[in-house]
Amino acid sequence: MFGFTVNILEKPRKNDLARIGSFLALFSLSLEGEPDVSVVVEDAAGNIAGTGSLQGNVIRMMAVDPGWQEAGLSGTITSRLVEWGRARGITHFFVFTKPEASEKFLGFGFRELARYEPFAALLEMGQPGIFQFREYLDTLRAPLTGGELAGSIVVNCNPFTKGHQYLAEQAASRCARLYVIVVEADLSSFPFKDRFELVTAGTSHIPNVTIVRSGEYAVSSATFPSYFLKDASLEKIASIQARLDVTLFANLFVPALGISVRFVGTEPYCSVTGSYNEAMKEILPPRGVALEVIDRSVLDDGDVISASTVRAMLKEDMWDGVRRMVPESTWDYLHSEKGKDVIEKIKRSNGRH
Repeated sequence: MFGFTVNILEKPRKNDLARIGSFLALFSLSLEGEPDVSVVVEDAAGNIAGTGSLQGNVIRMMAVDPGWQEAGLSGTITSRLVEWGRARGITHFFVFTKPEASEKFLGFGFRELARYEPFAALLEMGQPGIFQFREYLDTLRAPLTGGELAGSIVVNCNPFTKGHQYLAEQAASRCARLYVIVVEADLSSFPFKDRFELVTAGTSHIPNVTIVRSGEYAVSSATFPSYFLKDASLEKIASIQARLDVTLFANLFVPALGISVRFVGTEPYCSVTGSYNEAMKEILPPRGVALEVIDRSVLDDGDVISASTVRAMLKEDMWDGVRRMVPESTWDYLHSEKGKDVIEKIKRSNGRH
């Protein structure tokens, strides 16, 4: 580019990140995460004119000096990030941005998946994308007769507990077909493949259940970037992320599977999950999807069954407590070689996953 230098910074160093962060701050943006690569465009004087980064397959921290808005720097930065990713086998990209910036990315070849005004929009580029995922969902859709309802629950199951099993049983008893959508992002102690198998085994006795993978179409708090939400509290960020995810659910899973009711369990302790439930109350009914809340299953002594409690017990070898909270299929898995490996990972971890 005439008059500009385009720098590709793989695993940018601390001083590079500090410089990028200072530039982002000029536009009320913040540095976030650990980019795999950053593109920094400098003008003839060596000043940053624009930047953008890629972490995984998510483009983030895009900013261009207003004085250079007409120079096409956003397109240059995006194309370089995509080229870098494709050279390393990434064929599908996401970008989260403000809704007013969505049109710009549409011009770069992205397609919009969901938006929550006035805070955030989610777009994607490449394949396999949403159209290919719709084909997968189409193969799972069960035929229904007049008056029959299709319902859904969305679960992570880290791991699958008697609480998840109870929720599936209760939800399945209230509709003709229940789609159990398992969050696919591998951000948990238990890998997705194992979680999917545990859900399948733990619901195998329910005849009208279909297990569905979420693909990349469940917006998690771990992948949702908040760098463009200046001064937002953690609660506000979680609220925006939840509303974007519920909107994507309504745009994709609802029409593809014919879902008319979504079931959730009560959440007395987790404010983030409680906020998510509030987002569903706000967004789903206007889209023709009823929301039904099912009281959570509790043990005879009143203890709430929780996957996080199970993980905490596994960390401390409290097997009697684990036995009370998980079904036979999960119990058998925990004593398998795969399960033992996961338990060792949990014991070494200081985090919540």
